[in-house]
Amino acid sequence: MKYRFHINALSKLIAILVCFSLIQMAQAKDLVRLTAGEWVPYISETLDHKGLISQITEEAFALQNIEMKLGIFPWERAYQLSKSGLWDGTIALSKTTEREKNYLFSDPIYTGKYVFFHLKSTSVKWQNYNDLSKLRIGAARGFGGMGQEFLSAEENKIIKVDRVTTMLQAFNMLLLGRVQLVPSDLEVGYVLLNQNFDKKKIEQITHNNHVIQLTKYHLVMTKASPKSADLINKFNLGLKTLKKSGRYNQIIKEFYQKKIYQDFLPADYLTSEMNGLRKNYP
Repeated sequence: MKYRFHINALSKLIAILVCFSLIQMAQAKDLVRLTAGEWVPYISETLDHKGLISQITEEAFALQNIEMKLGIFPWERAYQLSKSGLWDGTIALSKTTEREKNYLFSDPIYTGKYVFFHLKSTSVKWQNYNDLSKLRIGAARGFGGMGQEFLSAEENKIIKVDRVTTMLQAFNMLLLGRVQLVPSDLEVGYVLLNQNFDKKKIEQITHNNHVIQLTKYHLVMTKASPKSADLINKFNLGLKTLKKSGRYNQIIKEFYQKKIYQDFLPADYLTSEMNGLRKNYP
């Protein structure tokens, strides 16, 4: 009788432990490991949730019960880590013909506005790249957010482009008069200028209102990994839910109200973006 009691008690204990383990397994989140480069205000170790695009990505995955870990590296290393499959993917990349050879692309996370920055003393009027043939352009290596038309014009030598290691170098060249134009995402450009130059230098620079391209930023994952397609699909579902709920626009609005945006971005730009809630963007 005593032996039977111990057997029953042990059986109940095992049943409880099994149930507890199953509950824990059901509640456990999958982990996705992503890379990016420092790209303020979209990606940064210094910002809440590591930046605007990082937070959108994190919350979209969370809606699919997937935890995101973001590693920030020099951009070239960020590419290589995801391309090789050592990390699952990279965020905030635009589509280029070259990247599409190696990566699967998610739905757009955010749409940036690429423009030319130039000195206020330089008059810039253009409709196509032939209009810029007499001007020299400074751009960072590896950045393709200007779009395929820009890259083709560069390759065919319709425009003269000096490629440098960083955007900061390109802006230095602009201030020194070595180049006349610097293409950049508008938000990134103004933040970079304000974080690295004094007010006197910043006041010499403006941006041209003719938009180079509305550039979509994506999550990318290597085609070499068998799990990439499933993770991209789950992310897209989470992103769709985030947008449908209104949370997507709320995240953007909250970021636009942060000090980094209020202090560094042109007030008229923020007003138009806030009022329009980016409805006309893809």
